[in-house]
Amino acid sequence: MHRSPNEIYPPPNKRDRPPEPITRFKSQKRKWTGTLPDKYIAALVNQVSQMRIQQWVADLSAFHTRHSFSTYINQVADWLVNEFRAMGYTDVILHPYTYSGKSLNNVVCTRLGSFNPEKIIMLCAHYDCIMENHSDASARAPGADDNATGVAVMLELARILSQVTLDDTLCFVGFSGEEQGLQGSKAYARHVQDNGINLHRLINLDMIGYPPADFSILVERDTGNTVSSNNVPSQEFGAVMAQMAVDYTSMPVQLGPIYASDYMPFESRGYVVIGAYEAGDNPNYHTGRDTPDTVNYAYVADVARMVLGTVLHETASVTDETGSNIDLYIRDNPGDTGLQPSNSPHWTSPDIWVRNNPPPADPNDPADPFFGEDPEAGHQKPINDVPNYLYVRIHNRGSQPAMAGEYTVEAFHCNPGTAMLWPGDFHSMGIQTITKSIPANNGSVRVGPFVWTPHIIDHECLLAIVSGPGDHAVTDICKGKLDHSLLVRFDNNVGQRNVEPAASTPGGKIKTSFLVRGTTTASVDTLSFNAVPLPPDTKITIRVANSIINKAASLSGLTVTGQNSRWTTLALKGGVEGTIKDFPLAAHEERSITMEIDFSYEAENLKRYPIVVGQEQNGALAGRLTIEITAVKESEDYVYG
Repeated sequence: MHRSPNEIYPPPNKRDRPPEPITRFKSQKRKWTGTLPDKYIAALVNQVSQMRIQQWVADLSAFHTRHSFSTYINQVADWLVNEFRAMGYTDVILHPYTYSGKSLNNVVCTRLGSFNPEKIIMLCAHYDCIMENHSDASARAPGADDNATGVAVMLELARILSQVTLDDTLCFVGFSGEEQGLQGSKAYARHVQDNGINLHRLINLDMIGYPPADFSILVERDTGNTVSSNNVPSQEFGAVMAQMAVDYTSMPVQLGPIYASDYMPFESRGYVVIGAYEAGDNPNYHTGRDTPDTVNYAYVADVARMVLGTVLHETASVTDETGSNIDLYIRDNPGDTGLQPSNSPHWTSPDIWVRNNPPPADPNDPADPFFGEDPEAGHQKPINDVPNYLYVRIHNRGSQPAMAGEYTVEAFHCNPGTAMLWPGDFHSMGIQTITKSIPANNGSVRVGPFVWTPHIIDHECLLAIVSGPGDHAVTDICKGKLDHSLLVRFDNNVGQRNVEPAASTPGGKIKTSFLVRGTTTASVDTLSFNAVPLPPDTKITIRVANSIINKAASLSGLTVTGQNSRWTTLALKGGVEGTIKDFPLAAHEERSITMEIDFSYEAENLKRYPIVVGQEQNGALAGRLTIEITAVKESEDYVYG
């Protein structure tokens, strides 16, 4: 590596752009191949939480200042250490250095790779800031865009990647002293070089919250600085990140040079570096007006998705099956053709169905007690407390047959609820090997039966997963927790069908219960009850824990009709959507919701009426539950299942 022992960098000014032209990235077509690694990356990048990013920007901006010479700067470093440790990271250290007599720290969080632990990928952002008077260490300086946004994205990626298996070691590094001439990054680059650390790639995040009118992002690459040998690999790595923006976001991409930020001391030592920088011109730059309310958080979240996709593309422990000619799928709804991500609803798969009786041992024997039972005769309502028989249909979109004996299907059931997490909320019914070849070009086979005995009256979520050579499911490689709705929508190997056996007489009452679940960390949640399709004289009573109602920011479309020491009762009318907005849930917290539906006499015979319950966590959809009621007036009852 090249040595730069006497390097001096002026205080960085991102408005002082180099003369190299900025060009538009010529992207490849956006991919949705149905194979790995694309669908795995797609599922993970959709876990990015805009709300969490916004909260981290607010937390960082709440420090009076993060000026490197202030009394607050090391408090910020301690805050960063605690944030990493709260995610479960144990290798979190302060890297000390001294500048102008001031003791400062970089924050370094390391997670070892599973295959090449000596090979390092660094994701970095500076956490210090300044305002108009650069030397004033006591003035208010919120530094929201510069650079709480970069630190927030680094933290969000650390959260998501904490449970993802990576080939290479990943280092998250927060630098201080950036505004004084890249002092923190210069000290750490010297440490990396002096200790022979194998730094393979570096991604720098600096000012990523103020987009231009076209919402584009600037991917910065090395185009000719101190060392020339790292130019080509930097430009190639930059092209990967630009393509990730195309694949997993809607942001246009511009390509420009690296300059005036923390990657420079690493570039001068010959390391391969790139950066993400807003393509806009923030008028609040280095002023007291750089506050959280001026940040575009949807844009920051898209930058996070782009960078996360880049890290996963570079080092995720995933088999590359892009060239496979086999593409198996289970439909998520009747209109699904296997394309990804699938459209809503993703919980009405016609390829998963239940029969109440087993197939006959000999279909040609009239003496067989189940003679005449046809597995292809369609879905039947599950019957509680007795064996039911689940079937799955597997399709092949590929141009090559899937050979018999090489692929398996596993079926699962889950208790009713929203925000279900894979794998902990699901219970296996067993695994079966596909004993027939699946023809190419949309051929299909039936697998089953899986024997299943439901023990609850309310809604059940049924899940099926097909996997094998050339087309493995995301569940084969994702060992951490994953929002099940992302798994279903972004992996066509996974299908879901929700079923619910129940009956009601016209004008009578139907009662159902389900769980609202927290995720792996504390969250802010919103519940919606969409009863718009139901006749207006339908009356819906909802019983909710007081801990939800008392802490919710607001109610809409719902009327409080009663409350005791534990429960609040709400009323909702048909034709209306009700919402319980912004209530907190602790990590893994579960709360029961009970709904009683006093159905309408005005219902149309044989028409299906859905009530959709949706849950958002930290601003992102976490799950939906559909309760479907079919009016069957000839027998004077209503069935929903």
